[in-house]
Amino acid sequence: MNETVSTSRPLDGIDLNLLVTLRALVEASSVTVAANELGTTQPTVSRALGTLRHVFGDPLLVRSGRGMALTPFAKALREPLERTLGAVDRLRTVGAFDPQRDERHFRLLIPDVIGSSLVPTLLTALEGAPAVTFEVHGSEREALDGLLRGEVDLMVGVPALDHPELMVRRFAHGMSWSAMFGRRHPAWRDGLTRQSWLSSAHLQLIPGGRAEAPGHLDTLLTERGDSRRVVARVAYLAAVGPMLERSRLVTSLPTPACHWIARGHRLRVVPHPLVDELGELDLRSTWHTAHQADAGHRWLRATVHRCMEAFLEG
Repeated sequence: MNETVSTSRPLDGIDLNLLVTLRALVEASSVTVAANELGTTQPTVSRALGTLRHVFGDPLLVRSGRGMALTPFAKALREPLERTLGAVDRLRTVGAFDPQRDERHFRLLIPDVIGSSLVPTLLTALEGAPAVTFEVHGSEREALDGLLRGEVDLMVGVPALDHPELMVRRFAHGMSWSAMFGRRHPAWRDGLTRQSWLSSAHLQLIPGGRAEAPGHLDTLLTERGDSRRVVARVAYLAAVGPMLERSRLVTSLPTPACHWIARGHRLRVVPHPLVDELGELDLRSTWHTAHQADAGHRWLRATVHRCMEAFLEG
């Protein structure tokens, strides 16, 4: 019976760091030079060489005159070593994100009252990421399902979505309330008081197209035994300015949205008569836990959060 002799050598349990040392030894043909390149001591590399000789069953480096020379086996290791360690190096970059080079598309959910001011700032911040694209949706009605299905990467808004699969960050600053009206409203001349606000005809913004439940403002009025007369409801932020200019209506919105609308129309923005009772609207960013460690998403969150903090502080 013929005996088959295997020339392969078992590498069970070998430390990858030993292969890094082996590559340095093969490239330098010197323990001293390899130690310098690796930033370690000569005795450490000598001990590693002893282990490698045992693992491979080959001396690898032998005396030759006043120096050292590679054995034929060690020379044959050059190419497979480069392939193996090159693959390991590439493993470390899997999931990395370079905003100046890597392509990525993000889907954001930001309601009009925030996005009208925030999105232009965000667009400026993304100029340094030429391969990054994004889309912004404004309706919060499907926010929870969108985040859970992976159709929304990041939401910035007021709703506090409570779900074990979601991560939430609350911003340090909130948004104050303002009232806004045009020249035909009596407050343009006389000023807006609590009573004149209550007796006014109101325009209500209903993001998403329908008012499913009383908002924060109407809930507060009900608790205080007051009410207001809402004459018109509109789903589009862009419609608010023209409607106020042409009517005696007043609207109540977060202050940044009021200032954004007023820039293009002859309107007056004043602190809300109920500003003390209303307090500030808390704002949050929300994302799925699956994105928590993703390098691209971490960059997105940092960018959006930086823009959001500047937006709220301004």
